[in-house]
Amino acid sequence: MKYFSDKNYIYYPNTNIPVNKLGVKNAEEIGELEVQLFLKTYEHFHENLDENIVFNQKYLKDLHKFAFFKLYSWAGKYRDKNISKDSTVFCQAVHLRDQMNGMFLEFEKDCYLKDFRNKPVDEFASKIAYYMCELIALHPFFELNGRTIRLFFDMVAVYNGYEYIDYRDIGDKKDNAFIQASRRCMSGDCNLMKKIILKGLKKGR
Repeated sequence: MKYFSDKNYIYYPNTNIPVNKLGVKNAEEIGELEVQLFLKTYEHFHENLDENIVFNQKYLKDLHKFAFFKLYSWAGKYRDKNISKDSTVFCQAVHLRDQMNGMFLEFEKDCYLKDFRNKPVDEFASKIAYYMCELIALHPFFELNGRTIRLFFDMVAVYNGYEYIDYRDIGDKKDNAFIQASRRCMSGDCNLMKKIILKGLKKGR
């Protein structure tokens, strides 16, 4: 489902398909392209994880840009429009950058979660859930926020010696557990998200 905006937006008229550099107007085709680009992004950023990685705003933007710059002119850029989905209204664009700066300042004080190799997994899950909920509520990009946020924290998990967070048990229905958890994030309730993260965190082999 597409987002709605208070001003001009990014979709082809009367479609859910964002205007793209390839002129693709078929939903199945654009979806497949996004998946393939995202898989390559996982490979690239996984291969380049090292001790010097800083999980800051630039890193988040770089993930989004690397994944989608071949398709979308707004890849890697924070949105400048207000957006909503169903009854959910995300952070107003006028406040977005200040809110992102504040969140990442807090994230920096938490050492970008780079020191959880030998700490309890429950504590790690709590931290990931909290910051994931913050980013979901902010929804910094025009589109493809959920996948980018999950990728971001997958890289944080791998850095700390875990595998990618496993979401396979949350269900594949439209109103699955992750979507429910994301909705609760909007009211500051991270408990369901923590349960999902905790269940999905497995130490790497």
